[in-house]
Amino acid sequence: MSERGTAIGAGVVLASASWLVVWLLLGARESLFAATALAPLVLVAGGLAGRFGDRRSAWFPALVPPAGALAVHATTGGVDTALAAGIGLGVLLWCPWLVGRWFRERAALGNAGWQFAAQWEELARTAEHEARMRERARLAADMHDLVGHDLARAALRLGALELDRDLPAEARRGVGEAREQVSAAAEHLAQAVSALGADRAPPTGAGADVTAVVAGVRAAGRAVELVPADPAPALDGTAPAVSALVVRVVREGLTNAVKHAGDAPAEVSIVRRDGEIDVVVRTRGARPGPSAPGSGSGLPGLSADTAALGGTLEHGRSGTDHLLAARLPVTARTGDSGLPAVETARRVALGAVRRSRSTAVRGIAAAFAVSVLLVSTYRVLDAATSVLPADTFDALTAGTERAAVEHVLPMRTRTDGTGIPRPPGAWCEYYSVGVDPFGTSAADLRRLCWAGGVLVHKDLIVRSATAPGTIGT
Repeated sequence: MSERGTAIGAGVVLASASWLVVWLLLGARESLFAATALAPLVLVAGGLAGRFGDRRSAWFPALVPPAGALAVHATTGGVDTALAAGIGLGVLLWCPWLVGRWFRERAALGNAGWQFAAQWEELARTAEHEARMRERARLAADMHDLVGHDLARAALRLGALELDRDLPAEARRGVGEAREQVSAAAEHLAQAVSALGADRAPPTGAGADVTAVVAGVRAAGRAVELVPADPAPALDGTAPAVSALVVRVVREGLTNAVKHAGDAPAEVSIVRRDGEIDVVVRTRGARPGPSAPGSGSGLPGLSADTAALGGTLEHGRSGTDHLLAARLPVTARTGDSGLPAVETARRVALGAVRRSRSTAVRGIAAAFAVSVLLVSTYRVLDAATSVLPADTFDALTAGTERAAVEHVLPMRTRTDGTGIPRPPGAWCEYYSVGVDPFGTSAADLRRLCWAGGVLVHKDLIVRSATAPGTIGT
């Protein structure tokens, strides 16, 4: 995990731990204040984890709530308190994490847009340059075929006249000078045609760029093998968009190797076969090393561009090596300008944002639904297993030994706070009035107070959801 991911995970754990401490200290007396006092801190931590964390940092919002619930249960022994803590942390962490992931995808969409714009500008410049070179080549060919041919024929005729003995010597001398001038003009035209038809740009720009990228990484001290040593023949005649993407694949693979693979050697291979070009960047024996932070958008953007040109991109481990492999067509799936399919790239990027938004909405709805289900299930089970029937309660009288009636008492007791002090020297147990946890008397409790194993007091405590209990009749 990167340093940023570790820092984000630590922030999630610290914020959650702080919230739990306040919940444990104040939850029994001021549950609303305990739940909301540090809630903004946990919300911010969850949102930052979703916005800036990597995929592995997603384990923190997923594991911290159950871990917190277990810690509360181990500390207090109360199931209801532990359940409330787990649900509270789950909602406070998971919901903002999903929203943060949506904002992350939106930011990635913006970055991809600028990346595509820069690439399209470069491809447009390349296409414009190639158009100029084609026009120059056409002009050179026309001049050679038309003007050059006529000058050569004129020089030939003048040479024949120069050798004609029927002409006076002065006339043959003038014809000879004219022939020399025409021949000189033809030579000058040949030089101009040669200069006009020559492509002053590197003959294989992609090959030269790949070699430059590899040379730059080698200069930084990394061992990189380039196969073949001169990739220009393999890239000759490829579409400009494909050539540019080959350079990007090599640069991305070597950049990731420098960032994440320590000092492991790398190999770049470019093979052309059956109208396709295979580009593979292999980091041999890649082992974990210090990881530099990244934006996280390099490979997704590269994959989208590869798909837009009709190719495929794969990356991952192969044994102890790490591979970044692209298969590209020699002729890109482009329009007349040579630019990649804009609509395809747009659909890929927008699809990621829509999926993230849908996941956020569904995830938040699922979090609340699960919370309601857990609370409802617990309340039903809590009420069903702690009901003390009215006839049993009425039959109990002061002085009854607990051992004699233990078999008729419910298996569980309620742990709710009532705000009513217990009799001096006694300990009290609380039981539900009925099975329905949502009825009008769901909050009422029957209290039995014992001292020395003998019943000394019993009460019916009438409560509401927001007010402390009062002793009823």
